[in-house]
Amino acid sequence: MGLRIPCISGISGIDRSVLLLALTCCACSSEPNSNDSPATAPPFNEGGAAAPGTGPSPPTGPSTPTAPASDPVTPAPSPSGGGTPEQGVMPSEIAGQGGASGIAAGSPSAPGAAGSASVPLPPPVANGCPAAALCCDDFEDDSLGQFPGAPWQNQTGSGATVRVDGMMAFSGTRAVHVNAPAGAYRRGYFSLQNGSSIFPGAAREMFGREMLWLDATPNATVHWTIIQAEGRAANGTHDAYYRYGGQQQAGAGFMANYETNMGVSTDCYSHSATRMPTQVWACVEWRFSVATNEMQMWLDNRELTDLHVVDRPTTAGSGCLGNGVNGQWLAPPAFTTLHLGWEQYQQHSNDTNLWVDDVVISTERVGCPAP
Repeated sequence: MGLRIPCISGISGIDRSVLLLALTCCACSSEPNSNDSPATAPPFNEGGAAAPGTGPSPPTGPSTPTAPASDPVTPAPSPSGGGTPEQGVMPSEIAGQGGASGIAAGSPSAPGAAGSASVPLPPPVANGCPAAALCCDDFEDDSLGQFPGAPWQNQTGSGATVRVDGMMAFSGTRAVHVNAPAGAYRRGYFSLQNGSSIFPGAAREMFGREMLWLDATPNATVHWTIIQAEGRAANGTHDAYYRYGGQQQAGAGFMANYETNMGVSTDCYSHSATRMPTQVWACVEWRFSVATNEMQMWLDNRELTDLHVVDRPTTAGSGCLGNGVNGQWLAPPAFTTLHLGWEQYQQHSNDTNLWVDDVVISTERVGCPAP
């Protein structure tokens, strides 16, 4: 039986509880899929990048708003030997965008940011939906070989694909498969947008959980994203993105990233000592909070404290390429879009295959499924 609570908002109290119980106990069929091949491709929100399918402009550096989101890194050393002492040798195809220092695998995590205490761990949820869930999806009701059905929106481009298949699944027999062929920029997102789902319920504080199976991390030091929430800034001049993904440790190390667009320069980063697991199902959780400009991430029920950011990171090696908002990681007044999947910003030579299953978006921490 496919498990899907179709991203209900605007329901509270007893009525919502009764409806959630009813939806949990019956098969929630997907709506007809109108997003597999959109007639008009949705625009990117990456600082003026090209629409999906058209391919981005070649990277021209973090200060150029017309390129796809720039890599959150420090400048590469100059030929004369200048540059930051922690800067390593970068692949020639991304020279000029550089790479900030990562923490060696196996080293202790850096202290987390000062701020709210760690969110308590809820009990395992097995294959059901927690009471506070706004959306649950295990993709069992979706058609094989197709983009996942409503409420998911198609945000793919530049050669990446997003399809439901039966090759891998954490529960049941189906999961979302994101394929990003070897090369430069790729964007493979399935998304929830304002007015379609979890918003406004998760607009100011969002908890999420997804099960991920990644065949291999990039074989070069490139920036990639697996989770992105965004919304328009308070002054209306730009969008603000809260992201989790990775970059350092030869493309395997986790990273928190804050980015803006429309000429407001930020591109901030904070690296983790922890690497993205491969060839195994990993439970990834996140929390984004507007009130405290805060983001947290958990891997298999363990918080990655070096990726806990409150207002601005404190982890050694963190920084920003631009100073458009004085180094703060300012959340928008409300998140209006959530992207899940895979986005990469520079060249590497191995294909990326990511499977996503058992997605939950909630107003409380979700926790990982029972083994």
